[in-house]
Amino acid sequence: MSEIQYSPDKPKDCKYCYWYEKRKGCIYGEQCNYEVKPEPKKSPCDGCSYAVPVPCIGYCMKEVIKSVKHKDKAK
Repeated sequence: MSEIQYSPDKPKDCKYCYWYEKRKGCIYGEQCNYEVKPEPKKSPCDGCSYAVPVPCIGYCMKEVIKSVKHKDKAK
């Protein structure tokens, strides 16, 4: 399981947080507003430099490049 990541502007102590109330504590409770959630991938072409104008046609360039790099490391 991965570690929870927080925004760099998160205060070191919750009592200095904008959303912290003296009597109630954090108004968000367990779900910290400074928590950074990773965005889920939407398609296998996400992150592929060849999919910028249009997705690949016929075969995935990302998989081809990955296999070529894997073969180079094996040598």
